[in-house]
Amino acid sequence: MARQGSSKREAIVAATKALLWERGYEATSPRDVLDRSGAGQGSLYHHFPGKREVAAAALAEMAEEEIAAVDALFASHTPPLDRVRAYLTRERQALRGCRLARLANEAAMEEPVLREPVAAYLGRIQASLRASLEEARAAGSLLPGIEPAALAAVLIAVVEGGYVLARVHWDPGAMREAIDGAVQLLAAVTRSQA
Repeated sequence: MARQGSSKREAIVAATKALLWERGYEATSPRDVLDRSGAGQGSLYHHFPGKREVAAAALAEMAEEEIAAVDALFASHTPPLDRVRAYLTRERQALRGCRLARLANEAAMEEPVLREPVAAYLGRIQASLRASLEEARAAGSLLPGIEPAALAAVLIAVVEGGYVLARVHWDPGAMREAIDGAVQLLAAVTRSQA
């Protein structure tokens, strides 16, 4: 019996994860979650007091999944600037938007329980970029005066802004162009290894 309840909870969270990425928080209703998950209303309210709590559980899982992917990307034994380039050029679904940060402009971000997983995910990316750039600076690979923290902030802003451009123009090429610009910027602040 506990297994069935657990699988219903998992189905509800999985449906919420998909809906949050597709529609966002405000456009997702408990009815949408029930329809997508196949769970009954009693199951939803047995496991979660309401929409905010099921969304919080879904966002926490999404953040955990995405942080694991970021950690794997930055944990490699490749040179630090190669890790940064790999992050910039990784495969993305530009028109779907960032799986977590697409919620950033919603009023729901005022709720700490909903904001914290998104902030944790973006914070992990920024910290990983900064650490790789600091490693590159220590190795003499960055031009003098380049501050790793500031460059990390610019690079993550370009990626997240690329999602916005792609969605606004409904053209994945808009994101590719932004990413190409970020790669060019990284090359411009890198010492030639002649």
